Amino acid sequence: MQFLSSLQTGLDPFLLFLSDDPVFRVIQVGLLCVGALIIFFVFFTTRDILLRTHSFWYMAFCILLVALLPVIGFLIYLLIRPSRTLHQREQEALIRELSETLLEHKGRSSKKSSSD
Repeated sequence: MQFLSSLQTGLDPFLLFLSDDPVFRVIQVGLLCVGALIIFFVFFTTRDILLRTHSFWYMAFCILLVALLPVIGFLIYLLIRPSRTLHQREQEALIRELSETLLEHKGRSSKKSSSD
């Protein structure tokens, strides 16, 4: 019980902006949660689009879309974003190049063994 009273005493300066009316307090807490969710959407979109493209205009468009239309913009962003990150595309290109090199090497070695 002493812990709760000390916790309440410690949080009093931060709770001053909340209303004393319980209905308004619930509305205020709800708005804080919605605001935190919107900030999360914008930060997630920013991080994600930076990993997926080098185009500044595409990045700016996606971030503004989510910032101006938070929930709907985020869902639209999930539909229009590039399917793979830049790292995944580079890795895929390296694998393709390596497999082509290995196939060429295998083809040359099989031709040598059949001509012997």
